Amino acid sequence: MILFLSGCGSSKKKSREYQAPLKYGVFLGCDSSSLSKIKKYPNVAIDLDNFSSNAISSLKENECTIYAYLSVGSLEKYRSYYEAYKDLTFMDYENWPDERWVDVSKSSWQEHILSEANRLKELGADGIFMDNFDVYYIATEEYQGSDINKEDIYQGCLKMLNDLSSTGMKLMINSGTDLLDRMHSENRNEINKINVYAQETVFSKIEDYENNVFGRQDAGEKEYLLSIVEFMRYKGDVLFIEYTKDATLKKEIQEYCDELNYHYYISENVELKV
Repeated sequence: MILFLSGCGSSKKKSREYQAPLKYGVFLGCDSSSLSKIKKYPNVAIDLDNFSSNAISSLKENECTIYAYLSVGSLEKYRSYYEAYKDLTFMDYENWPDERWVDVSKSSWQEHILSEANRLKELGADGIFMDNFDVYYIATEEYQGSDINKEDIYQGCLKMLNDLSSTGMKLMINSGTDLLDRMHSENRNEINKINVYAQETVFSKIEDYENNVFGRQDAGEKEYLLSIVEFMRYKGDVLFIEYTKDATLKKEIQEYCDELNYHYYISENVELKV
């Protein structure tokens, strides 16, 4: 599989095979066996539990900034702590059968997230790749049950953002558009604690998760996502995470990001493997 990533804003002359310098790599499906490819990137998002201490040390020696994956709004069944928190889950995660959404208003979950962040910091993380803050959207727009308080979910998200910021690590949020939109409209200070805004599928769309079939993003959804990008660009780096095998679309993403000084990572598989 060929993966492309670029730090955008390069002044290099565009050509048919134009590639801007590498900046961010997203390798959530990788482990230590992919180290030689991963360490080429100055900023990497990885699941530290899949890497040996020697591999982590190698990344540090190579001056890589490590963003450790942490799912703040969902619980994966393969995690060692699944049994301890499974009773806090309230809904299955579409397209990911081994995962469920969590009631983040519960203090026990909030304490767990902070504890996990500190554990990852001890392992060598410089930052946290905060995934699944989309739990706010799921709880307020998708979930039909009445056993969770939707406003409490919002407050729980804010609490976790504050707690994660208190660790002193850099924070990269992946998606979470509805949460960001509300924080922006309310001028919440928590939004200013985010250092990198990563947004998946701005230009591309995942049509079949099992078979890695991709397409172009719908015009309306793309417009909405870019509206979030428009105010998040002033908070720090913007990173597009795209999924496509289409050379024309790859070039389109590259040139768009180059023009606006955004970064991008393009994968040809949903597992984000190399």
